[in-house]
Amino acid sequence: MSITQAVIVCGGYGKRLGKLTLKTPKPLINVKNLTVLEHIIKNLSRFGIKKVILLGHYKYSLFEKKFHNKIFFGVKVFCIQEKKLLGSSGALYHARKKLEKDFLFCNGDTFFDINISDLIYNYHKSKKIAFIALKKMKIRGSYDFFGLDKKKLLTQDSDKKLNLINSGICILSKKIIPYLVKLGSLEKDVFTKLIRIKKISGSVYSDDFIDMGHISTLKKLPKFINKIFTKPALFLDRDGVINKDTGYVFEKNRFIWRKNIINFIKKYNKKNFYIFIITNQSGIGRGYYKEKDVLKLHSWMVDKIRSHGGNIDRIYFAPYFKDSKVNKYRLQKNLRKPNIGMIQKAREEFCIKMSQSFLIGDSQTDKQTAINAKIKFRILNFESKLR
Repeated sequence: MSITQAVIVCGGYGKRLGKLTLKTPKPLINVKNLTVLEHIIKNLSRFGIKKVILLGHYKYSLFEKKFHNKIFFGVKVFCIQEKKLLGSSGALYHARKKLEKDFLFCNGDTFFDINISDLIYNYHKSKKIAFIALKKMKIRGSYDFFGLDKKKLLTQDSDKKLNLINSGICILSKKIIPYLVKLGSLEKDVFTKLIRIKKISGSVYSDDFIDMGHISTLKKLPKFINKIFTKPALFLDRDGVINKDTGYVFEKNRFIWRKNIINFIKKYNKKNFYIFIITNQSGIGRGYYKEKDVLKLHSWMVDKIRSHGGNIDRIYFAPYFKDSKVNKYRLQKNLRKPNIGMIQKAREEFCIKMSQSFLIGDSQTDKQTAINAKIKFRILNFESKLR
């Protein structure tokens, strides 16, 4: 059920921004030391996106020079040129041979701070060709407005009373290709067809949204970027919290999920927390299993959580053992709880509001880790209840 490919459309001229886009396309405008596109790719990487296709036209060479066949935040980027401006549908049709079975599609000049894993989960549940993240919007402006019926099928704004806009982010099936037009818009020319045949659904999200296609909103972008990437964090111990602690668990056939833990994670995804797992894994240093075994298990865990609409940003583990036969596992003692090396790693990679963050564990070691990191601590008892 995982989706690892995203397609970002960024071919427009950005005429509403006047002189600002004469030399620089909107997605390449710098905000807080990164281009808008880099901020978008950085965010996508949190949700398991590994490959991005950029669809460009205006000043395409700038995109190609900076991004083509390069890796940003662990994501491999590939650029495709529209020799003439084709619109979002035409650009996607032009890239059709590069599309995976299911993929995320988004604009290069809008940002919606949603749990993308939840969007993917709802897409798979819907069994439709397209699933859109919708946002309530009071001011009509230049947006196309939609509605949702009781079955979450998209409806059109025939009476001009609906208040939901396409946020610019959706999940699409490759089955959309026969419905694409070679020159035109996804919204106006393709979604209309899918609405008629009941092949398009959506969900409404209330998270922060910005459309940077206007001078007024572009000025707000630095503050917006700072806000959405600065979040509190939930740190979770692994054995005893995520799964039952049966001793040195490193294989999925020995992994027993704690009751309701995935729903608990989803709850804090919805509250807009970063979520990290921090786990001592001295079994690596002791030689009971290998580092690659733990990485394989953790990858499976994250995929499982994402398949249910939850998201884990990172899993950090400490392989340290003082008497290890392997020299590197006798190093970095600071990673092992109750030391705070794993929490410090998270702080280096993410902008964390530590004053609002907390750690959930099942031991005195976890509690001391929280004390050392100066964050709140909550214990999980063996009946899977938080207190």
